[in-house]
Amino acid sequence: MRSESHSKIAEVLEKEKRAISEAVVDRMYALHPALWQQYGEDGRGLSLRDAEYHMTFLIESIEQENPSLFVQYIEWLKELFSGLHFPDFVIAAMLDTYQNVFKDLMTKHQAEVLGSYLKAARKQIQKTLPAPASHIDDKAPLYHLTRQYLDALLTGDRDKASRLILGAVEKGEDIKNIYLNVFQRSQYEIGRLWYMNKISVAQEHFSSAATQLIMSQLYPLIFATEKIGKRLVSACIADELHEIGIRMVTDFFELEGWDTYYLGSNTPVSSLLQAVNENRADVLALSVTMPFNQTKLTETIRAVRASKPDHNLKIMIGGYAANLFPGLWKRSGADGHARDAEEALTLAKRLIPDFIGKE
Repeated sequence: MRSESHSKIAEVLEKEKRAISEAVVDRMYALHPALWQQYGEDGRGLSLRDAEYHMTFLIESIEQENPSLFVQYIEWLKELFSGLHFPDFVIAAMLDTYQNVFKDLMTKHQAEVLGSYLKAARKQIQKTLPAPASHIDDKAPLYHLTRQYLDALLTGDRDKASRLILGAVEKGEDIKNIYLNVFQRSQYEIGRLWYMNKISVAQEHFSSAATQLIMSQLYPLIFATEKIGKRLVSACIADELHEIGIRMVTDFFELEGWDTYYLGSNTPVSSLLQAVNENRADVLALSVTMPFNQTKLTETIRAVRASKPDHNLKIMIGGYAANLFPGLWKRSGADGHARDAEEALTLAKRLIPDFIGKE
């Protein structure tokens, strides 16, 4: 059970989030003007946005009385900043600035509690963290196809990428194997390369769009599957734009004979409620990619539960943030968490007693 002090601190932080974020950005700009001025007014606006993101995650950590949530977020942020070629001192300076602002704007007790979370994060970033390992493993199934497919995407050759996949299917390769070992691994690798600033945003966007187009070319086979009378509604929560993972989950369920209703990215709660009730969904699958959207995920699930669907709805979550923080599904009120499409099917079989699935 949360102590009153932590609950109160989280409440105060939420109320003062904007003011604290503005104070932090003002001080960071004053302390290191040469670093920040090169980004101009647009950069200042983005810095304020990021400062509020950091606050959102700190509030989440305080709410749960779990410093490791904030520590893991700062660890993720360190790798991101490294890929963006920000100087090494930036995160440490940012944490120090938050501490000074808390001392000025919060009570002594509140500043001390917050200081313990900042101290834990500062200790973690002092460690030398290994670079994220490649997701393209030469011992993995379909390695050569995955390597060729990734190379085609990164060189902008969508037609070649499509021919590789359609050719493999024509030769009898299982669609699920292609999803897990080609699409999934290549998308993870593209994310890693972007994260490390090895490829551009344009390349990342092109690769995702090309993969979704190629997936759609397989739909005549996917949607021909005999139905088993189960229904899935799937979506990215509001403000989440990374939709390819949840599309893969949806297609796996369709291959397993489910009727699926895919709502896409940035789905408002009202649309979720309507789809769940109109389609009498057995399972609602939600994707959350960005770590700072954990609170929004919890609010979304709470709203779905409060709507009291007139059927036994089960809710599962997935996505980068859910994978990064395995306990998120419990904290958010979901019924389970799946790391990928294959695990999602396994979880559904456990949550839905009469769902056997196809042999």
